[in-house]
Amino acid sequence: MRLKNFKWLLGLALSAGVFCLAPAVEAAPPPPPLVAVILPKDNARFQSIHAAFLERFNKITTIAGKPRLYIQSPNSDLMSLRNSIRKANALGADLVVVYGTRAAMAAKQEDFTEPLIFADVFEPVAMGLVPSLNRGGDLITGVSGHAPVQTLLKVLQETVGTGHLGIPVEAKNPAGKIQVEVLKKAACRRVGPADDNGKLNPSGDLCWLEIVPTDMQSPAGVTKGLKAAEGKINSIYLSDLLPSDAHVAEILDYANQAGLLVISQIPGTAEQGAFATLESDPQEQGQLLGEIADRLIEGDLPEDIPLMIPRRISLVVNLDIAKKNDIQVPFSVLSQTSRVVR
Repeated sequence: MRLKNFKWLLGLALSAGVFCLAPAVEAAPPPPPLVAVILPKDNARFQSIHAAFLERFNKITTIAGKPRLYIQSPNSDLMSLRNSIRKANALGADLVVVYGTRAAMAAKQEDFTEPLIFADVFEPVAMGLVPSLNRGGDLITGVSGHAPVQTLLKVLQETVGTGHLGIPVEAKNPAGKIQVEVLKKAACRRVGPADDNGKLNPSGDLCWLEIVPTDMQSPAGVTKGLKAAEGKINSIYLSDLLPSDAHVAEILDYANQAGLLVISQIPGTAEQGAFATLESDPQEQGQLLGEIADRLIEGDLPEDIPLMIPRRISLVVNLDIAKKNDIQVPFSVLSQTSRVVR
């Protein structure tokens, strides 16, 4: 790993210049580490996280000078993201930073030999990016952007009761399937009888909410799958896997016309027309990302840096949307709310 050996090599180079009595040519010190950033286009929350990351990153110094930064802003399709990872490798990046689940999963499909850190990823353990909450993966660690989805689903349950939740996903994107399974697990509880060993039998999942994946096939067809599910769903979960803010706006517009409630973990969507959001703070995510970058540049190993989880979580409820849909928001929900939209 280049970062791990950076200080040792620099010390060796400087020592050679100090202790060699008559060097023919003074050896040039190695350049500062190169940090490559993959920042997908058209995503306001990524921009907010990145701005906070830069505040922290700009305070990092090394004996060779301030780390260099190379930023790519690819489209959010998997091929463009994978090509950006390859370019970062080809440039000899000492550290790669990616934003979002799509970019992190694209990076996972590539062979990278230097540390990689991510931010705003839905369930990094379930996605197979890190082995546990307490340990980073092989050359990879980062910041989870996932506010506890159980809390958001509980808000839906206490407000409208049972129902059918539509989730736009791309069938060809494995991350979408994982996200669906996580939501199904959160919406169900085990009620099967225990066997002789005290373990629950496979039968008997009791689900108060049915999770309905709607295949958008491609980012351009984001509402096509939802329209095909008309009559089968009464609410929508806005996935962090949606490629851009334009797709979020498209779904919110469709839901408003179709009379469907929207819940989301994407910051700012309650103000745009979602019924409820559970948001992790982008500013905090960026600061934590910068701290990880600093530790890696100092020589720490990714596997020794546990997944960082933001603590500043906000529940936001749009009372205008509730009123429009003849929904009385119970006190049990309002008492947990960080702010309301009227």
